[in-house]
Amino acid sequence: MSIGVNTQKASSLNSLNFLYKANAAKNGTLEKLSSGLRINKGSDDPAGLLISELLRSQIGGFDRALRNTQETSNVLSIAEGGLSSVSAMLTKMKGLAIHALNSGVTSQAQIGADQGELNSYLQTIQRVVDTTNYAGNNLLNGVNSFTYNAIDPSGLIDAAGTSIASLSGLAANEIVVDYAGGQAAQTERAYIEADFGGTSLAQAQEFTLVGNDGARAFSFAQGTSIEDMAEQINNSAASTGVNAYAIRDQGTGATSLRLASAEYGADAMVRVEQHSGNGFAQAGGMVQDYGQNASLAINGDLIASNGLVAGVANNSVNATIAFNAGDASATSIAQTGYDQDDLTNADAARSSRLANISGGMRLQLGEGEGGQNRENISIGNYNPAALGQVTQDGKTYSVNDLYGGGAASLANDPELAIKIINQAISDVASGRAGIGAYQANALETNANNLMVAIENSTATEASIRDADMAEAMTMYIKNKLLENANLRTMQSNKMNGNNILQLLGGIGGR
Repeated sequence: MSIGVNTQKASSLNSLNFLYKANAAKNGTLEKLSSGLRINKGSDDPAGLLISELLRSQIGGFDRALRNTQETSNVLSIAEGGLSSVSAMLTKMKGLAIHALNSGVTSQAQIGADQGELNSYLQTIQRVVDTTNYAGNNLLNGVNSFTYNAIDPSGLIDAAGTSIASLSGLAANEIVVDYAGGQAAQTERAYIEADFGGTSLAQAQEFTLVGNDGARAFSFAQGTSIEDMAEQINNSAASTGVNAYAIRDQGTGATSLRLASAEYGADAMVRVEQHSGNGFAQAGGMVQDYGQNASLAINGDLIASNGLVAGVANNSVNATIAFNAGDASATSIAQTGYDQDDLTNADAARSSRLANISGGMRLQLGEGEGGQNRENISIGNYNPAALGQVTQDGKTYSVNDLYGGGAASLANDPELAIKIINQAISDVASGRAGIGAYQANALETNANNLMVAIENSTATEASIRDADMAEAMTMYIKNKLLENANLRTMQSNKMNGNNILQLLGGIGGR
């Protein structure tokens, strides 16, 4: 084997080159072991770094959206808690109104004391509405309600009963209602009719009348006029939910008796159980009828109403649309003229719109910028001036009219007071139910989906970016061994150089 200077130099440089490579590889694996990451810089895996950074951004968005969802649920719980207090006070107010109706026993002094207590409840309701807020934003005074313009030339829509609960994402800011018209499409009351052949009873009649609100037995002697029968039945309408109409035939003058449910829709019912006589059925028999719901298209979706109310709930909008019953000459989706000789069908086709919808509480429940990640929801107006609205004799009354001296005060009209309070209880209960449904069906579901998305995205990002510690440790040991081997090689090359110097030294000694 030859020994040369240049050969030793080339061998040393070769060992140095491998030493640098082994050292760099060792430092790279040491960096992975120290950080726990396979990708610490772009040069480690450019494509992997790109995907990993996008996933990290998405995970951050999911996390913030989850916190938004949880915070929204907490805010709605505050609103629901306020409404719970209002509901409790309304229940106590109803008791006071019922006490005032017991006028045969209740003195004016007692009614005055009850009115004072009722006034206190009204003031407390106003205070609850004014103070139920989150971070300074009121939740119950209507500031979070939707506003819209009703494009309704025929007066089809009842604005007081119409509400928009939520709009999602990029939904069109209008709700279009189309009614095709016709007897098959209209909503109807349940009704039963008996033709007695004259203006009074030819024979006595005994029957039980059953409606949605209860049952009542009636007995009418021979010779009782049909108008008197209708009046007596109407005196009990609050306990049966059935109205009576004496219908005079324009040709013969004979009068029939029509019993119609107070409400429209397929759930409305009228039943007569005939005990004696044969006015509605043979003695011992029974006859009954149910109403009919209307068929409409709302934003293109075919929907069956619930009487005079239609609900639409899809991916873009959740709303309740109420309709006016109309009269014999007005356009409507409802059959009318129950107090007339001939019923009038809602034959005319028509269209109405709720346009330029805006407002509501804006919620960001997803991680992206798209409209599908966003929703607007409504929390109604529970101020006493807007709560419990009922219409009587063409005038609209609210909880505010229950104050002493008001039209619905306990001294002036306790019957109207009960109607208003019942409506207010229904308004508050509906609001609480809507909040609860949104928390359970929308927010909790969204939170669960986000948690699953966070888990899966984090696992995916980790599989791309995290280091395999066992593999990294193996590579570190390998590169450390190579480094040591190259150091030993360089030491060996140094020893060979020393041998050459010894040879040269020996020549000089001679």
